[in-house]
Amino acid sequence: MRYFFLIFFTLLSIVNASCAPISRISGYVPTEIEISQLRIGSSTKEDVVRQIGEPLNYNYSSTKFLFYVQKKVETIAFLRPRVTERKVIKLTFNKRSILSRIDFADEVDSRVFESEKNIVVSEGRKLTFWQQMFGNIGNFSSEQFLE
Repeated sequence: MRYFFLIFFTLLSIVNASCAPISRISGYVPTEIEISQLRIGSSTKEDVVRQIGEPLNYNYSSTKFLFYVQKKVETIAFLRPRVTERKVIKLTFNKRSILSRIDFADEVDSRVFESEKNIVVSEGRKLTFWQQMFGNIGNFSSEQFLE
């Protein structure tokens, strides 16, 4: 009976450990210290990018907003990934590219940010079955086989 409980708890701990969530963090949000160094009314857009890094925006020179977004996604076993944490920092600039406002949001915050209307759509390449099968012929070098 003692061995039965030992085996049972060993298997239970293995199953429990195998279902630990896999966390993945993507994006970038500057720290509170970096944000506190920004001065509303005097920091320009170029100063902000130099101090805290590149924003999420694709072409930040032509917009009056800079977005910094970070999210944490957890996946448990075979289940669908779930966003557990999201941070958004929106920096607003006036017409002269001077910082005028700093907004913070997280996943529980329901405020909607005004985003850019320009969308870049990439359809990608649509390959047939045979193009996929024979597409890599000639793309190998002998160095790849020697390693």
